Amino acid sequence: MPATPPEMSAAAAPPERILNPEFVKLFAAFHFFMLGMSVFNLLPHYLELRGASEGKYGAVAGTLGVVNFFCIVLWGHQADRWSRKTTVVFYLLLGLAGSAVAILAMDAPLNWYFLSRALQGITMGLGLPIIFVWTFEVSPPARKQEALAWIGIAGLTANSLGPLLAELILSVQGSPPVHAEWYFPVFLTATGLMVVAQLLFLSVRNTRAAGGETAGETSLWPLVRRRHAGLILLVAVIFGGVFGVMISFAKNFLVFLGLNFASVLFGAYSSGAILSRIFIRTLIHRLTPARMVPFGLAGIAIGILLIGFSTNYAMLAGSGLVYGLSHGILYPILFVRFVESQPPEHLGRAAILFMGSFSGGWG
Repeated sequence: MPATPPEMSAAAAPPERILNPEFVKLFAAFHFFMLGMSVFNLLPHYLELRGASEGKYGAVAGTLGVVNFFCIVLWGHQADRWSRKTTVVFYLLLGLAGSAVAILAMDAPLNWYFLSRALQGITMGLGLPIIFVWTFEVSPPARKQEALAWIGIAGLTANSLGPLLAELILSVQGSPPVHAEWYFPVFLTATGLMVVAQLLFLSVRNTRAAGGETAGETSLWPLVRRRHAGLILLVAVIFGGVFGVMISFAKNFLVFLGLNFASVLFGAYSSGAILSRIFIRTLIHRLTPARMVPFGLAGIAIGILLIGFSTNYAMLAGSGLVYGLSHGILYPILFVRFVESQPPEHLGRAAILFMGSFSGGWG
C-alpha cells in the first residue's frame, strides 16, 4: 500500500488556531447538514396531520435512534477504515435518500416514513460522529473541548433555525389549521440544504485515522470495557432519551396547547446551549469536568420538568433556556472525556459509540 499522503494525516501540521480555514468550512457544512436534518423534527406533526396515531408517529420518530444503535453494533468498528471525507460524504448520501423518500411518500402509505427515518438514522449514526472527529483533526490537539464546543454551535443554531424555517414556510401558505400537503416545500427545502452541505464537505481538507486502513480491524467491545466507559455511555443513553422526547414531540405538545411555534422553545434551548459553550473554557478552568457532569444532569432534569409545566411562550422560553444551558455544558464534556479515554487510532469508533448511545436513547 502507498504511504498516506501528508495532507491525509490527522497529525500532520496541527493548526495553531481553532478558527482556521478548514474549521470554518466544516462549521458551515455541518450547519447546513443539521439545518436539513432538523427540519424533520416536525415530521411527527406532519404524520399526525395525516391521521397517524401517537403510537405510529412516535415509532417513526424513534426509528432514527433505533437504527442508529444497530448501525454502531453492526458497522461501527469500521468507522476509521475510510478517510473522513469519504465516510461523511457516503453517509450523507443516504440521508439525502431518506429526504427524497419523505417527499415521494407524501402520496403513499405512512409506513414509507419508517424507511425515510431509517436512512437518516444511518447518516446520523455513522456519518455525524465522523464530522466531530474530523473537527478534532483540523484543530489544535490541546483544545479539543473548545473545538467541539464551537463546532457544536453550528448544530445548535440549526436545531432552532431549521424548525423555524419550516414553520415560516407553513405559515406563508395559510393560517392554522395546517394541512399535510403544506409540508411538500418544507421537505424539499430540507433536501436542498443537505445538498449544500454535501458540496461544502467536499471542499474540506481530508484526513485519515492513525493506523490508516488497518484501523477498522478491532471490534467496539474493547472500547466499552475501558475504565468508566460503560458509565459514560449509560449517562449518554439517558441524556439522549430526554433530548429525544423534547426535540421530537415539542411541536405536537405545543399544538395541543394551542401554540403554533415550537421554534420558540428550540430557539431558547439553542441560545442557552450556545451561551454555555461560549464560556466553556472559563467553566473548565473554574470547575473540573467531573463536577460539571452532575451539574449539567441536574439542569437537564429541571429544564425538561419546566417544559412539561409550560402553558405559554414565556414559560417555554425560560424552560428551554435552562435546558439549553445544561445541554451545552454536558454534551462536549461527556464526549471529550469518552474519546480521550480511547486509543488515538480508534477515535472514529469512539465517537460513533458515544453518539450512537446518545441517539439510541433518543430512539
